Amino acid sequence: MRAPQPQKRSPGWFFRNNHQFLALSHVPQALSVTASEITDAVSRGEIQIERINGCKAVALDELFRYIEKKAG
Repeated sequence: MRAPQPQKRSPGWFFRNNHQFLALSHVPQALSVTASEITDAVSRGEIQIERINGCKAVALDELFRYIEKKAG
């Protein structure tokens, strides 16, 4: 008998306490910006990162806030 297969998830996406997170390494591609721009934003405190199982991740809400601030 086969064991049930776990639900498929996309690499780089995390969920914690009903909040969605994206791995920091995937943020530049998702926002179509350079990695150095994201590194600078993290350094300036414009993007807050969290560690999830040893991986640096950014809350999706945090990314939306950064996009709005950048556009405005």
